[in-house]
Amino acid sequence: MKWFIVFHLFGVIFWVGGLLIVSSILAAAAREGGAAQAAMLGIARRLFNSACNAGAALTIVFGLLIIVSEPEVMRHGWLHVKLALVAALIVLHLFMLRRSRLVGSGPGAPSPREFLVIHGLVSLALLAILVMAIMRPF
Repeated sequence: MKWFIVFHLFGVIFWVGGLLIVSSILAAAAREGGAAQAAMLGIARRLFNSACNAGAALTIVFGLLIIVSEPEVMRHGWLHVKLALVAALIVLHLFMLRRSRLVGSGPGAPSPREFLVIHGLVSLALLAILVMAIMRPF
C-alpha cells in the first residue's frame, strides 16, 4: 500500500508540475512568432507528452490501486471531492492540449492570458486536492 502512495504522489508531482511548466511555456509562446514560437511549442509538446501524460497515467493508475486495496476509503466525502477535482484536472489537461495545437494559428488562437488562467486553475485544483487528502475535512 505504501508503495502505491509513493508512486501516486510521484505521478502527481510530474503531472501537475508538467501542467504548470507547459502552461507557462505556452503563454510565452502565444506572445511570440516565427522561430521562437516554434521552438517553444516543440518544448511544450515534448514536456506535455512526457511529464504531463506519464504523470497523469501514474497518478490515475496508482490512485485506483489505492482505492482497490482499501475500498472502505470510498465511504468518505472528502475522497469524492478529491476525485471530482482530479476529474477537473483531467479536463484542464485535455483542454490545454487542444488549445496548445492552435497557438499561432491566426484568428481563434489562444491568448497568453488563456494559458495563465489555466495555470491558476491547475494551481487551485492542486491546493484543493491537497486540502482534501491531508485535512480530510469530512
